[in-house]
Amino acid sequence: MRYSLLFVSTLIVACGHHRDVRPSSNGVHRVQVTSEDEESGQRDALAQARHFCKETYEKAAGIKSEKTFYSGSMSEDNYRATKTASKVLQQGGSSAWVFGGKKESNAGQAAMGAGGVLDSAAGKGYTTQMTFECI
Repeated sequence: MRYSLLFVSTLIVACGHHRDVRPSSNGVHRVQVTSEDEESGQRDALAQARHFCKETYEKAAGIKSEKTFYSGSMSEDNYRATKTASKVLQQGGSSAWVFGGKKESNAGQAAMGAGGVLDSAAGKGYTTQMTFECI
């Protein structure tokens, strides 16, 4: 029992690097990821495709198609403004917390918390869909 639990745990951890890959029987696999911006989603999808091909077939990933689009619930302009505001609050709050006195430190913690809430509310607004083959 202990060995089977260890084996299953190892399999789960091993697949963590390509958790969003959907293998297919025809050799054209698919990965879909959500991210905070277009670039990080594209990087994550490509990294998962590469890892899947390397670990599963000892091959490289050949991209067949890739599409990134905004999929958030608010307008894209509002999403970007919210993400910017959350970063400003978090960075400004951390500076006040580190370099300020007691009063500034408390305000800094509040700003960091508000920035975190804004960031969570905005979520991940972009989706990247990629199809690939292991070549």
